[in-house]
Amino acid sequence: MDQKSFNIQALRGHDYSDTEFQADMAEVGVNIPDDMLYKPKLNDFVLQRMYEQNLEGLQTQKNPNTGNKYTAQEAESEARELRKQASSHIDELMQMK
Repeated sequence: MDQKSFNIQALRGHDYSDTEFQADMAEVGVNIPDDMLYKPKLNDFVLQRMYEQNLEGLQTQKNPNTGNKYTAQEAESEARELRKQASSHIDELMQMK
């Protein structure tokens, strides 16, 4: 029985299983539990983990608007905006399927 994949590449129409997505995401530090695969909530899980990575990582980078490292507040705002944009895009793709 084929299971429907919900990762963003599959939603875009690519032949890319949630299991393949899980392996690729593990390489960037996002470990997706098996019980999240082939379920719409997969994307919520990944979005949250990416938000957390962005929140931490942005504070080590220079904010192009200020020329200084992102403050915790700036990083949170930017990470939140990135998550919001990605979530909106995923919602659009989900509606198309």
